[in-house]
Amino acid sequence: MRLCSGSAIRSLLILCRSHIWPHRCPGEWRQFGSHCVIFDETPRSWADAEFHCQSLGGHLASVHSWLESIFLEALTFDLPLTWIGGTDGDQQSISWSWTDGSGFNYQQWAEGKPNNSIAGDSLNTCL
Repeated sequence: MRLCSGSAIRSLLILCRSHIWPHRCPGEWRQFGSHCVIFDETPRSWADAEFHCQSLGGHLASVHSWLESIFLEALTFDLPLTWIGGTDGDQQSISWSWTDGSGFNYQQWAEGKPNNSIAGDSLNTCL
């Protein structure tokens, strides 16, 4: 999937995900199932991106199905690289989790990823 970052890039655009509001997603948020997502074009580090998503009531986007990955990829297809919420917590890919606490039950890694890089897969991982 195109939701990845290069090892030399520290600030990327972000994709936030939140549970749906009472009736529909507000403003520029877009609905997918029971969640709302928004694309923020302000470049940020991964940690700052997660903090920003939390300030909006969500987390960096988590991906749980092929359909969801296609939906998120369509939102970012013509745009620069994008942070999502997968993290190995600096454990060199021993165990992955989503920042929203949901299960890491769907993976669509790019070829050769994760690679247990000393630089950290949070900087060069594709989902």
